[in-house]
Amino acid sequence: MVGRRRCLAAFVALWGPGCPSPGASDGAPSTPAVDDAAIEPGSSGVKKAPEQAPRAAAAVPELFTLDQRLRHAVRTGDVRTARRALALGADPSATDKLGRNTLIVAAWAPRSSYDDDERAAVVELLVERGVAVDVQDHSGRTALSYAAGKGHLRVVRYLMERGAKIAVPDRRGRPPLFHAVLSRDPAVVEVLLRAGAAPNVRDRFGDTPLIAACAKGVDGAVSLLLAAGADPALRDQEGRTARDRAAPGSCRALQAAPSTE
Repeated sequence: MVGRRRCLAAFVALWGPGCPSPGASDGAPSTPAVDDAAIEPGSSGVKKAPEQAPRAAAAVPELFTLDQRLRHAVRTGDVRTARRALALGADPSATDKLGRNTLIVAAWAPRSSYDDDERAAVVELLVERGVAVDVQDHSGRTALSYAAGKGHLRVVRYLMERGAKIAVPDRRGRPPLFHAVLSRDPAVVEVLLRAGAAPNVRDRFGDTPLIAACAKGVDGAVSLLLAAGADPALRDQEGRTARDRAAPGSCRALQAAPSTE
């Protein structure tokens, strides 16, 4: 027994506690070292492994990079954190995997994220820091396109004041007016039309804003488009007019208008 203990002690001194025993295969679990104190008096000599100390908790990695912290603050309307991240050097023009910069994120965030005043403050902050207003993401949409599609009227007006182009189409050929129509917010549609948005522009599928409005039953947009010169006789790629595409019970203004076909 004494010889075995001396042999074990020599092995531990050479390899250190917790090393694999001689002859153990690579990758096999290590055998914890055991000292004499682990043998209980009067026992049969079977060594009792000491209780192992709890493993130290792994260091928690930083959840966000500085740019990601800025993006999160912009998405949630946290103006204070956004200012702090910018002061520390966050890049407001950095884009995510979808090609969206922070200005697009602010315009895209739904109304439930934060109120119009907070959103406007974030957008103004980002533009003042040099974020280009007409940058397009991978789908071809700009901040104005997203703001129009979400019905963020105050942001739409501000971006237009800062030179945002109202006719930039996305990859489906739809400029901001299309998305404003689908937002079901007549106020945004009216602002874009007054700024010169073309009421008869077509997307890749041959749809016009009027056809889209009728198909979705957005009556408020239909009246505005007709007043701005939208042509109800235009047809989509399948030969259908806005009347043909109208949702049941919708587009009353169009149904009341005289047919020009």
